[in-house]
Amino acid sequence: MRSYPVRVTRRGVITLPAPVRRSLAIREGSILTLLDLDGALVLVPRILETDRLADRLAAQWRAQSIDLETYVEQPARDPE
Repeated sequence: MRSYPVRVTRRGVITLPAPVRRSLAIREGSILTLLDLDGALVLVPRILETDRLADRLAAQWRAQSIDLETYVEQPARDPE
């Protein structure tokens, strides 16, 4: 595991070191996921599968005019 010092600028901007960007093929516009693990920050160079699933679920709910509050209030269905 390698570590790199990173400075945070006034607006919260950080610059990823060039060797990291090259090795992970991170380019301008790349989407990264920042995880806060009780104060340990982990920057992941991809969208997590849970984010993709949440987006799909949200799209399905929008198509059915359901919001989170409505979903939570619905009675649980018995498994068939």
